[in-house]
This record gives sequence, C-alpha cells and structure tokens, in this order.
Amino acid sequence: MHKGTCLLTAAALFLTVPGCTRSERSTPAAIRSVPHAGVILPLTGNAAVYGVALRNGIELARSEDAEPLQLTYEDDRGQGVDSIAAVRKLMDVQKTSVIIGGAMSSTAEPIIPICTRQQVVLLSPTATNAALTTMGNFFFRLWPSDTFDGKVMAETAFNKLGLRRVAILFVNAAYGAGISDVFQENFTRLGGTIVSREGYSQGATDFRTVLTKIAALKPEAIFVPGYVVEVTQVLKQARELGIKTRFLGGNTFYDPKLIEIAGPAAEGAVFSYPTYDAGSTEPEITKFVAAYKKKYNAEPDTFAAQGYDTYRVLRKALSSGASSGPEIASALRSMPEYDGPGGRIKFQANGDVEKPLRLLMVQGGKFVAVP
Repeated sequence: MHKGTCLLTAAALFLTVPGCTRSERSTPAAIRSVPHAGVILPLTGNAAVYGVALRNGIELARSEDAEPLQLTYEDDRGQGVDSIAAVRKLMDVQKTSVIIGGAMSSTAEPIIPICTRQQVVLLSPTATNAALTTMGNFFFRLWPSDTFDGKVMAETAFNKLGLRRVAILFVNAAYGAGISDVFQENFTRLGGTIVSREGYSQGATDFRTVLTKIAALKPEAIFVPGYVVEVTQVLKQARELGIKTRFLGGNTFYDPKLIEIAGPAAEGAVFSYPTYDAGSTEPEITKFVAAYKKKYNAEPDTFAAQGYDTYRVLRKALSSGASSGPEIASALRSMPEYDGPGGRIKFQANGDVEKPLRLLMVQGGKFVAVP
C-alpha cells in the first residue's frame, strides 16, 4: 500500500504528467515500435495520494529513458472491482504482456489469478499482503511483504518499546488483515497479549464506539495498520475521547497528512518505514530527488521512489529482449541486483524482495528516527 508528495498539487500533477495521451491509448500494441506496458494505479479516490506519487516516479524514469516504453494508464480508484475491469481492458485491447500495478494489496489480490492464467506479469510497486506471494508465479513486487513488516513491528513493540498488552484496529482489507495476522502471531510468540482485534471498513469515518470499547481493556498501545484517510480520524477521535494510549502503525503513517490532519493527536506514534530518505547524501538518491523537484516542484516520497524504481526495473528486464509474459518473468528472476533510490532489489524465486526497514515516530510535529 502505504509520503512527502505535495497533496495540494496532486490534481495538477495528475493532469500534467505525460505518457497517457488519447492517441497513445488508441494505438494498438501490435504496431508500436517500442515495448508497451499497462499501468494500473489509484489515481482518484482516497488512495490517490499514493497513486499520483507512484505515477510521478514512473514518468520521471520514463522521461530519462532514451527509448521510453509506451504506457497505457488505467485508474482503479483503489477498488478491486475497478482493478479487474482495468486488467481485462489492458489484456483485451492493448494485448500487453506486463502490467505495473496492484499498488494496494486489495487491488492486487483479485487480478493476480487473472494475470497468472493469461501469463501476464504483474509488477507491483507497493502491495504488501503476505498471501499474495503464493497466488501466482507471474506476480512480482518491489516492496517487502507484510511477513517482514509485521514481524519488525511486533519485535519493536515487545523488545524496544517494552509493550506487553496491545490492541489491533485494522482496515478490513487485504493489507490490514494480512499485516495484523503477522503482527499478532509474532507478538504473542514473544510473550505479548493481544487484548482486542477489531476491523473497520475502508472509508469509515466514525471510530468512537470501537475506540471506547478498546480503551476499556486498557491496552498499552493500539496497532493501527490502515490508510492515512482513516488513520488520521482514528487518532483525532481517540484524543477527543481522552485516550492517551500509544499508537503503532506501518509504512502508511509516513504521510504529511498524518501530521497535518491529526496534529497533536499523532504525537508519539511509532511506525516502520523503508530506508529511503529524501535527505540522504547517497548519489543515487540526491540525483533522483533533484530531478524530481525540478520536474514536479515537490519533494519525492517513498512512493515516488518506488514508481521510479519499478519503471527502471521493468525497462532493464525488457532490455534483455524479453517480450512475452514468461520471458519477462524469467528476466526479472535472473536480473542482477538493482540499486536505485528506493534501495537494493533482487527478486527471490517467488517474486518477493526484502528491504531493510527503519523505525520512525512523530515528535514535535515531525517524523524523526526512533532513538
């Protein structure tokens, strides 16, 4: 799933980003002189902040490519049903053999079987649900699965923060359910207790009843894996109810909206996040950040870096001459380690990658490293 992109200009960026012209959409893939790929992202809806950043990163990498890929974009609005419609359109009309997409676990899950049956590679920049790994051998992702992230957060809660009683309040979607399973399994294995586990629907706005119920059990912390639109409301409403319990989260907490909307209610929240840092002095990152700022007049977040790396990884695979789905899948699996702004990438046989994570917290209205 799970962000320094300037949200106030997201709509403008979406309208001005190149690569999705009317003529390009209507040109059959068979007569194009360069490789073609489909792209399915949440470009509108609650998850658009992630989709727009991903698209910006993809288009930056594409603008630097001497022989840029032809891309056809489809908007899944962060909804599984729209993701299915988009993948079928790309297969039936564009006849594509590879799709960048399934940015969210809940939009990747329903289309992995379709891609597998049609032998179309699905290259996800950010889907994390652990169960996706076993759903098809044409699925690849550039973000660590929840098996890794959930374990890191459970160990952080128990060993680093000294917590023993934790409640879970998760978005009832593939991402939230999957990482909650992993967190619960590892936290209880270490000797901790999950005092409550409650789910909520994506798009929910009122959490007062469930928060009151959880607070009565006196947890030392509440683990809240979810998307920023709902998470900010959870934090605000918890503060309004006088709940002072610490909050834990995943990578989706790293979004300026968390602090902008939740304000003081976000103070003390601890979460995991990939090691990408826009302020890093590493040459690969400084080059990327400078180019992104020049193109979009905004600082790139991890999602922008993921989009950038996804395009470059795919371009590298296609540069081998691979064109069919099986050939592209083989090229990705045999590809040497790639080192980009989002970190080092080497696909395992199952299509997964592992990347180191860091721990951040909200302190003084800023995201800082956990000491």
